[in-house]
Amino acid sequence: MESTNTTPPSDPSLDSSSSIMKIDSLPNLRILCKRPTSSTTNPLVINTAAVYRSSKPDKIISAHLDEFRKLGIKCIIDFRSKDEYFSSEGHRLLDKEYSLFKVCLPKENYKPGQSIQAKEIPIPDDLIVKSEPSTKDVKDSISETTPEGTKNLKQHYLIDFFSMKYILSVFNRLPWHLWCVGILYYLYDFITRNKFKNFTKFFVSNAVNRFGIYGQYKDIVNFSQPAICSALKLIADPENHPVLINCAYGKDRTGIVSALILTCLGLSKEEVAEEYALSSDGLEPIKHLLYKDLVEKYNFKEEFCRAETETMIALLTYIEREYSSIENYMLHIGFGLEEQKVLKEQLEPKYTRSSMQDKSQETMSNINQSSNFLEGTVKQRSVKSTH
Repeated sequence: MESTNTTPPSDPSLDSSSSIMKIDSLPNLRILCKRPTSSTTNPLVINTAAVYRSSKPDKIISAHLDEFRKLGIKCIIDFRSKDEYFSSEGHRLLDKEYSLFKVCLPKENYKPGQSIQAKEIPIPDDLIVKSEPSTKDVKDSISETTPEGTKNLKQHYLIDFFSMKYILSVFNRLPWHLWCVGILYYLYDFITRNKFKNFTKFFVSNAVNRFGIYGQYKDIVNFSQPAICSALKLIADPENHPVLINCAYGKDRTGIVSALILTCLGLSKEEVAEEYALSSDGLEPIKHLLYKDLVEKYNFKEEFCRAETETMIALLTYIEREYSSIENYMLHIGFGLEEQKVLKEQLEPKYTRSSMQDKSQETMSNINQSSNFLEGTVKQRSVKSTH
């Protein structure tokens, strides 16, 4: 009788080449960078991940806390302001495990080698753990890892990408009559203390939308340089690894910083853009919330809900044209050559075309194994039936 292989095929879901991860209450989560292969003897261990990227971690629920903890994240680098963070919907359960800091950005660009300054932010008691059906379980679970009275060893940094410099630079491009209307909205919101909601909608509709998502990305690159540089300095520090970087949805501000890192690590514009476009799938489960938040709440055009490769390729091409190269851009904003060298020594990109090709080949191999397994099983049953 012919020998057949009856060993079940390996599970494709355990494929180590994929950067995508899944925690239902933390959409758009994936591995951006790993530690260099030379620094670890076992590349399959999840702790080889050095940089994760995701949407805001505010909405992680208690049932998923253990999944998040298994990632071993020591530092969260959050590209939102303090006001944006505290006004966000969510339980913010991680506030009990991570000390919250606001990065104090310089008025001018950083100098190469200059360290960042950060100020710890006290969290109001009513915002530490927002109500949830299992709040008691959450508090009990957190107290096991962070005993009362002890200081958190993990940090959560807030970096404001939309500073007054950014807002004024974009706002001052408006025609004079719209500029005057915008000032009236600003004064009205200031007097009524409604957190500038009317001005924000006017600003988006008239100053941001007219240049589209590509225009906004260019503005961030040009007018949020201290914020970008402080993010790079924190990410390059190996003491912070593994690190999670995020903004509201992990697509735009996170996408720009991720693109700079991956380009510095040697990926082509096409590879960087393909990694950026993974956010389309990552945000699929909450695309209705993304639309509601951006389009319905703030009047953004629908294009701001998408993550298309063409947008990122255009941005990287713009940076190369205006600053000669990504390396020179980083140097211009204060992330020096030595700091770039450290970044390259500490990180390797998780996503490359070759890794995706390897994944595709392994998946096909698994399919072939499955086919052989089923074929072998059928043959065995056929032999048994003839006897």
